[in-house]
Amino acid sequence: MNLAFLLPWGLIALGGLLVPLLIHLVRQSDNTIIDFPALRWLRESVRPRRRLRFEDRWLLLVRLLLVGLVALLVAMPVLEGSWRGTRHRIAVVPGVDIDAARQKISDTTAEWHWLAAGFPAIDEAEPRRGLALSSLLREFDASLPSDDSLSVIVPDQVRGLDAERILVGRAIEWIVLPSPPQSAVPDTPVERRLALRHSSAQDEGLGYLRAAVAAWDPVAATHWIVDDQPSTAGLPAKTDVLIWLGSPLPDEIETWVHKGGRALVIDDASAEGAVIWRDDQGATLARDEMLGNGHLIHLRGPLTAADFPILLDAEFPARLEQLLNPPLPAPSSAHADEIQPRQSTDPLPRFVQRTELVAWLGLLICLIFLIERWLATRRIRP
Repeated sequence: MNLAFLLPWGLIALGGLLVPLLIHLVRQSDNTIIDFPALRWLRESVRPRRRLRFEDRWLLLVRLLLVGLVALLVAMPVLEGSWRGTRHRIAVVPGVDIDAARQKISDTTAEWHWLAAGFPAIDEAEPRRGLALSSLLREFDASLPSDDSLSVIVPDQVRGLDAERILVGRAIEWIVLPSPPQSAVPDTPVERRLALRHSSAQDEGLGYLRAAVAAWDPVAATHWIVDDQPSTAGLPAKTDVLIWLGSPLPDEIETWVHKGGRALVIDDASAEGAVIWRDDQGATLARDEMLGNGHLIHLRGPLTAADFPILLDAEFPARLEQLLNPPLPAPSSAHADEIQPRQSTDPLPRFVQRTELVAWLGLLICLIFLIERWLATRRIRP
């Protein structure tokens, strides 16, 4: 445990220690010196010399102490580190059976907390799930003294994960309990609307694209509603993806992309954007260009069997659907055994355990001030 100051410049106030010293010196100089006639015959060298003496030494010491404590108060002292002994902390993910969790822990002195915002005590009402479990666990670990032990009780199916492995600064006891039974919810396919726009039925590659769209699995997780019309037709209000063939993109289509749309166009190799598809030889087949909040997918043309032989590949329909679908988000749930936290080999940032001393110093200053007033007002003379 170390003493630190939040405002170390406040220690300049220690220069006020000179004030009590000067006050006592001034009071001492008020004494009048009277020369006796007999002293005139004494040599100057044997005259008694004046000594620097302070009156009311106890009062002076108390005043010096009072000024020093005020200077410390201005500097805002804190104690860094935990002054308590080692403790066992237990973090419980909301949704876990508390009775089953208590049977897993034999330590009756452990402190139980919900792994939720604010880390409330387990005796409080069970909080709703909100923040990501990974972030909460890292924050809870960083807020504890390094000597405290930590146990985490989780259900077998953990939700609220992020894309990073959970790294903590201590060895954690990871306790997995069965999740409460839940009624099965049938999976409902996600409907996405695709607009296929072309200048004429003879547009290059139109037949291949129609065949690929028709080959998509009708019972897959994504159910496509295809709107195949000439380019003169407007886009439906709920269009998710656009395939544009033939003429350059008109201004209204570019505006739609900027607002968050996703469009696929046929370009040459000079298109811009990040490469998202290469062939077996490493040649670029598709790029993704960000336009405002949307994406413009550039598929290398021309779409002929001679120039783009992958059109005849059985994987082409699946690859085309992958280009049109937005990237899948990182998985946010997994089995608890697969995401058990690891102890980092490098030091992790930690919250400094601080105990503020301002309130205690304020009480001590009040007590010392009362003592100083009592010593200054008493009139005891020999």
